[in-house]
Amino acid sequence: SKLFGKVVGCKVFAGRYPPGILTNPELRNFIEAKVLVVTDPWPDRNAIKDAMRMGIPVVALCDTNNQANNIDLIIPCNNKGKKSLGTLFWVMARELLKHYGREGDLTYQIDDFCEE
Repeated sequence: SKLFGKVVGCKVFAGRYPPGILTNPELRNFIEAKVLVVTDPWPDRNAIKDAMRMGIPVVALCDTNNQANNIDLIIPCNNKGKKSLGTLFWVMARELLKHYGREGDLTYQIDDFCEE
């Protein structure tokens, strides 16, 4: 969710994963990530492979039909539904902001995360 990235201040790639962005420091858009969050392990398998190669922990939102290979933390959910994903990203944003003592910074409601 792009709104998640805006709220917590992280990079978000909706759509196609840019090859080499985690592994090739020569790229101008290279990122030294601390963690990778994917919404579906199958379409995001190249990002997961790159994260694994670089030693970056992977958190994946997984449905019952997803493989859990090379995933460090699985969040079981409906990763196909807009409302389900929006709710999950809202909860993760709220908890991250709470962890950093910035819970008052979340001015968006769950529905705002579901509209994208």
